[in-house]
Amino acid sequence: MRCSLSLACLLPLLLACSGSTEPNSTPIPAPDRAGWGSDTPYEGFLLVTPLKSQDVFLLDMQGETVHSWETEWEPGNSVYLTERGTIYRAMRIEDDVDFQGGGIGGGLQEIAADGTILWEYRMADSNRHAHHDFEIMPNGNILLLAWVKHSRNQALSRGRDPELLRGEEFWPDSVFEIRPFGSDGGEIVWEWHAWDHLIQDFDADGEGFGVVADHPERIDINGDRDPELMSPEAMDAQMDHLAAMGYAGGDDPQDPPPPPSHDGHDGPDDPDADKDAPLTEKQKRRNKYRDADWMHTNAIDYHPGLDLIVISVRRFDEAWVIDHSTTTAEAASSTGGKQQRGGDLVYRWGNPAAYGMGSLEDRILVGQHDVQWIEEGLPGAGGLLAFNNGNGRHGGDWSSIEEWWPAQDSRGIYLHEEGQRFGPAQSNWKYEAETPEDFYSSFISGVQRLPNGNTLICSGADGLVFEVHPSGKVIWEWSCDVVPEPEEKEESKSPVQTNSLFRATRLAPDHPGLQALREQGVPIPARP
Repeated sequence: MRCSLSLACLLPLLLACSGSTEPNSTPIPAPDRAGWGSDTPYEGFLLVTPLKSQDVFLLDMQGETVHSWETEWEPGNSVYLTERGTIYRAMRIEDDVDFQGGGIGGGLQEIAADGTILWEYRMADSNRHAHHDFEIMPNGNILLLAWVKHSRNQALSRGRDPELLRGEEFWPDSVFEIRPFGSDGGEIVWEWHAWDHLIQDFDADGEGFGVVADHPERIDINGDRDPELMSPEAMDAQMDHLAAMGYAGGDDPQDPPPPPSHDGHDGPDDPDADKDAPLTEKQKRRNKYRDADWMHTNAIDYHPGLDLIVISVRRFDEAWVIDHSTTTAEAASSTGGKQQRGGDLVYRWGNPAAYGMGSLEDRILVGQHDVQWIEEGLPGAGGLLAFNNGNGRHGGDWSSIEEWWPAQDSRGIYLHEEGQRFGPAQSNWKYEAETPEDFYSSFISGVQRLPNGNTLICSGADGLVFEVHPSGKVIWEWSCDVVPEPEEKEESKSPVQTNSLFRATRLAPDHPGLQALREQGVPIPARP
């Protein structure tokens, strides 16, 4: 769990929503940044699970391993330490499944210090597949991100532009709350589906549809693209880039996509080959899954005081906030819950083009990861933070860290003026390198606000973890080297390196989970 805010600290944020406001509402200003930051690093242990390793590592400040957990699975992708000294880790299940793509998971395991599997849960069937991230709630339940399969025809009937869906399937993301029991049991006690909150103006005659810009609380089924600025050729180039990272197409990321044929389907590997030749199994698979991963949600966080969820929707370049206080039935509607919006979006930020109020040039978030609320007691508590990957941003490719404070009044209402973009207009704090292109991770990656006011950054593609002062000064850094490099490296088009990291988490020396491990006899030093 990354967020555990108390009610006292939540009164300024209570009942956050993106809807109506009272006249003359006065926004609460963002927190004063005076005195933030330290010229010395925040001492703590680092928890990492490299993408090409089956093990989880706990490291000291020198990068030395103080404990590790051996598993049978590569990560899929997150890992968290519990207060009882166990870890919850996502499993990467790829064999005999009906989904393929970047961040593929499929299940969770709770693992003891000695590697014993205490609990395992899988969501990897013909209709659903967990991926990327999960969140441990204060009550012990788990919020799980998952793809849910719909057919091409179902998507087209809801207004999906057929030029944006060249495959046979469509996978909107959903959030499931799982109540664990036993050693392998899990009951779904609440769920939210993006599919229930669609809008479109591609075929505005459809029942229940309206104009996208008039309903920013709804999700434009074509909002992941701006057809005025992104040509079909640019879309193909983006898909090919994602395929190389394992983010699209359903193939080995080392395999480049074949050239498209005259009918829009992928043709034989040889562009001069007979276009009527039978497709290979690889080409059939690619055709089936092409464009299916519509949202590519890569992070989830929970705000227990507000009972809200934020998710990072990479393909929309946005963070979305939804109300968890609803029943499952209300979450499928537009009414109910503390926000009285059902499962419609309470707040969204990062890309006004996604709801018809801008172009791609207006984006602030571009391919972001690890969106989260800053925790209680930390500088900026209650604000939102994200690793902004920046691949394809206007002006070039570079990464940044974005922190922003949604406008809110004394009642805790998120202020959104009808007909206007969601605020703020810009980030309240940003980190980027002095020469911006020097800091760039095109995918994965994470961020964490530290108790000393500094920020821990995981540049995931190259496995670099570093701590920065609010001024931008780098205070500490470490390059992941816990996985031995192979003696003979195979040539690969994939940017996933041996020590690439989805995230890295700094744990305080007195973290309850570390204390529990010490009590179990694990020799973790008092100081890192």
